[in-house]
Order: sequence, then structure tokens, then C-alpha cells
Amino acid sequence: MTPRKLRNLNLGRCAALLLVAACGPGVARRSTSVETPPARILFIGNSFTSFNGGIDKEVEGLAPSSEARRITEDGYTLEDHWNDGAPARRIREGGWAFVVLQEQSQRPIFDRESFYRFSREFDAAIRNSGAMTVLFMTWERPDSVAVGVTTTSLAKAYDAIGAELGAEVAPVGLAFARSLLERPTLTLYNQDGHPTANGTYLAACVLYGTLFGLTPVGNAYYGAGVSEDDAAYLQRIAAESLGF
Repeated sequence: MTPRKLRNLNLGRCAALLLVAACGPGVARRSTSVETPPARILFIGNSFTSFNGGIDKEVEGLAPSSEARRITEDGYTLEDHWNDGAPARRIREGGWAFVVLQEQSQRPIFDRESFYRFSREFDAAIRNSGAMTVLFMTWERPDSVAVGVTTTSLAKAYDAIGAELGAEVAPVGLAFARSLLERPTLTLYNQDGHPTANGTYLAACVLYGTLFGLTPVGNAYYGAGVSEDDAAYLQRIAAESLGF
């Protein structure tokens, strides 16, 4: 069963975030870790992907049979990566199961048409290589809320292009919002939005669930610099955000 069948990826989930504060915490199922099938994953993004040693390494920790690589440049947009040419060449080499696209954190709001245009360009190259496109929805930046970079606006932008392309959207931003409502004292990012170790681990748990269609709850890997208790909490938050 694909992740898309396991959760409802539509704009209504944005409104559902408003209910999180009123809902009690779910019950985390501490299950035995499930071995994932071997998969090669390519991440394309910027420092939101590369911070804390890289989300790719955290996904490998959660799915040890996988092989994850990243192409990142600080501040890069998908347009920058496309014009650079190196990511497209890596995609065309083939052998990837998934290619994860992370747009610059403000671009889906400040220049939505460019975000959509270069998501389409990459998606065409990814599909032609035999891989699947996954869109990495980033989170609300505290320094950008006043100019419209919010959880809801980001979710709408990512869900719209995801629906157009038939691509999976990893709702990392929704998971961040859920965690911050339930446990605001657990720091997930700094003032300019870059993730802490906890934030990177939460993002990796959401991506793990999106890529493999498996709940991260009960996974034996707790992340670099993340306590066991915090990891268990973040696994649950990721699972709930994915609809497990």
C-alpha cells in the first residue's frame, strides 16, 4: 500500500491543524522495527536538508538497508539546482528509487510559479529515470510568518503541485506544527528556521513514513543528538501527521 493510500493528502488537512491543540495525544505503538526494502534515495535541497549531518543520514539510520545521498547548497532554490545541471545529471544516471525535492523555504510563497515550474522540470527528469518524485514540505519560519510563510500557505503550495504531478508530499511542515502545538518547549529550529537535531530527526521520520509507507513508531534508531524519550515522541508526531 502506498503512503498516499495511507493518508489524506488534500487541503483539508491544513484546517485539521487547528484541531490539534484541542485533541489529546495519541497512543504511540512501540512496535518492532520493520526492515525496509533496499532503496537508493537522492535528496536535492539546501541547508534545511544538510543541517545536523544531513536528513539523508538520519533516513539511513531509520532504514539501514537504504542508501541515501544528497546534493545541497546553502540558500539554493530548485531553479538554482536545475540551472546548475549537476542534480539533473545525477538523476539521469539512474538507479534511484526516490528523488526528494526540497525548495528554498520561502520560495513557494514568494515565487510560487518558479517553484511549480522547476518542480515540473525535475519531476519529468525523475520519472524518465524510473524514480519517484517526493516533495519535502518545509516548515513555517519564525522570521517569515509576518510575510505569509506559514504552515497553511506552505501546505497549500506543496499539496497543489503534488496533486498536479501525482507526486508524494512529505508533510514535514505539518509535523513541526503539530509538535509545536503539543510540546512548544521542544525546540525544532532556530530563529531563521534551520532545524535543531530534534527537527532534523522529525523531518527524517516523516520522510521515512512517506517513502516506505511504514510508521516510524517503534523504530530502533533514535537519531544523532536526540534523547530516547524525545525520539519516541517525535516518531509518534510523525506517524500522526502521516495518518498512521
